[in-house]
Amino acid sequence: MKAELTDITAVRKSLDIEVSQEVVDGEVTSIAKEFKRQAKVPGFRPGKAPLGVVKNRYRDEIRTEVLEKLLPKYFSEAAKEQDLDVVHSPGFENVEYSAGEPLRFKAVFEVYPRLDITNHSGIPVEEISTEVVDSDVDQALERIVEEHSEMTPVDEDREVGEGDFVEISFNGDVEGDEEAGLSAEKVLCEIGGATTLKEFTENLTGTRAGEEKTFPITYKDDHPDEKLAGKHVVYTVQVESIKEKVSPKLDDEFAQSLGDFETLDGFKKSIRENLEAHKRQNATEETHNALLGWLQDNNEFEVPDSLIEHQVQIRLQRLMRNLTDQGVNPQRLDVDWGKIRADQHAEAVRDVRGSLILEHLAKTEDIRVEDEEVEKEIDTIAAEMNRPKENVREVLGRNDGLERIKGQIQNKKVLIMLEERAKVVPAGSLGQEEDGEESAPQILEP
Repeated sequence: MKAELTDITAVRKSLDIEVSQEVVDGEVTSIAKEFKRQAKVPGFRPGKAPLGVVKNRYRDEIRTEVLEKLLPKYFSEAAKEQDLDVVHSPGFENVEYSAGEPLRFKAVFEVYPRLDITNHSGIPVEEISTEVVDSDVDQALERIVEEHSEMTPVDEDREVGEGDFVEISFNGDVEGDEEAGLSAEKVLCEIGGATTLKEFTENLTGTRAGEEKTFPITYKDDHPDEKLAGKHVVYTVQVESIKEKVSPKLDDEFAQSLGDFETLDGFKKSIRENLEAHKRQNATEETHNALLGWLQDNNEFEVPDSLIEHQVQIRLQRLMRNLTDQGVNPQRLDVDWGKIRADQHAEAVRDVRGSLILEHLAKTEDIRVEDEEVEKEIDTIAAEMNRPKENVREVLGRNDGLERIKGQIQNKKVLIMLEERAKVVPAGSLGQEEDGEESAPQILEP
């Protein structure tokens, strides 16, 4: 075999390969013998036709099988000899094959980039505060109280006022479009609420349960709902009932109703601990993202197009799943999917660059994932899903899930290493140095 390598780009290559006539003839004979065993040739019993007759009668079929076997085989051997880390199967071009001649062809393919990252120690990263102050606890407690508040009907016959919740039914006639009517039955409207149109607040204030009110609204041209933008709508609103929000009393009894807490102070302590854990987790994620982002920005290398395209597909599939989970059919959306795909490209490039960097550092730093670590992660997944561990393992094993888990653990270990070696600076200091006259921090070699 002869093979000549051509560098199209840093990650796109081609190999011009020639396979000797002797090898090709031997493969033709071998495949022809397989055909002979089952060949039905007129004038001969099955399996008894002369080999030359079989070769002639099944010339095209034999040629196809020879190429299907020899092209990938000798490309693989040539790539191995050249020490090429091939991304995907190649495309074959300029295939030349005639009886009594060597087989010649060109393979065009992509390879993983060869990285040389030595600036991964001493990366500057800003310190992120994980302090929880009293106001954080108070805000969290307010949200919990809000979640446990109830809407109760107002018994007294009185007018609607600021802060009331009014249960209403309405119809809206859109001027100039008889088919574009709006209607709803028994929906809550918060009088003076941040999300309530001021026209509803103004016109329903002072009404009583059972009353009807008609009023117009002219929507601005830049209204987010295109069907209403610039439209004049006349609403007829029926006030069904007045309700008020009743919040639970903030005391020890309320705390006890929420879990294994004896006092309100104990509940507040639990809130603080949860907030601190959440802030620590967020700080770790932000730090890891900053470290990887720095490496992406400070190490230039070409990325194979096929890996980028694969990541774009993953991002689009994730977007569609999110829409489906929200009850939206992506196929029915009137959106420019071509533009959405284009918008995903830059982030996909960054995703791939980050993944390649982490994989490279794992190899150079000899960071490995032990079987026990994978088992622990499977235990966690099984507990979260409330399913038997063996069932979870079986599902993961069917779709490369175990390899993905192993990769995630490996990436996390690399990021922890980067964090341990990072140069932590006060919050805001990196931006000040970029805006001022000082140079960026020097990065220490490992």
